[in-house]
Amino acid sequence: MKILLISDTHLDRISEELLKTLSGYDMILHAGDLVSMEVYTDLKTLGETHAVAGNSDHPDVRRSLPERLKLDIEGLRVGIIHRPSHSPDSPGISLMAREMDVDLLVFGHFHKPVFERDGSRMMVCPGSPTCPRLSPPSVAELLVEGGRASIRIVPVGRPMCGYLRFAETLYLNGSSGQC
Repeated sequence: MKILLISDTHLDRISEELLKTLSGYDMILHAGDLVSMEVYTDLKTLGETHAVAGNSDHPDVRRSLPERLKLDIEGLRVGIIHRPSHSPDSPGISLMAREMDVDLLVFGHFHKPVFERDGSRMMVCPGSPTCPRLSPPSVAELLVEGGRASIRIVPVGRPMCGYLRFAETLYLNGSSGQC
């Protein structure tokens, strides 16, 4: 089974171009900060979709989606959360995976791809395909066969940090660019 892992889209709607990029998966797992229910609806047009609410989501999203989700995917126990209580490079992520009793913990919030392993447990943040931080736009791909999993980070779009995006808008709008 080929599964798309995505988080931190921060969009009101997903563009047709991005939907094409995200297509071709058997399942989609979104680790929060969809922003609107329309994004969830857009993703569901691509296939089976599971998502959790994030800290930047509209109240409708927070009322409709859980903060945590646990799934069994072909014998692989998968947990999905948005915002772990610790930074992505701390033992807290591993503790969250243990607390949820999962083989794989998918999390968001950090807007950059992270992959950690603690014994047989894996923890992955797919990054953000639309507003990354100090990394290229990305998602992750999870392949599950017979309870065994492999994960790879997949760059999407062109890299651009927030400052470069801001500077580009100044240039396009004819501003002086003084800060």
